[in-house]
Amino acid sequence: MTREEIDAHVRHLLQENFDCDVSILNDETNMFEAFDLDSIDAVDLVVDVQKKYDISLKPDDFKEVRNYGDLINVITAAFAAKDAR
Repeated sequence: MTREEIDAHVRHLLQENFDCDVSILNDETNMFEAFDLDSIDAVDLVVDVQKKYDISLKPDDFKEVRNYGDLINVITAAFAAKDAR
């Protein structure tokens, strides 16, 4: 799956599950501030992504996530690791 496809899917999840205005998203957007998300919301999003796409995301992968672009990069790397298996 390409980064652009992942971006589209994550935008859809954010809109559906958290009623977010995804039109404001770019790689530098801090989702916690822009959408008033908390750590529970972040966990819910990660679980949704893992279930929907059957990928493995580890908590350590998210230590450096600071914005939307970081999130998409982590998910893209998880897809690449899955494809490499």
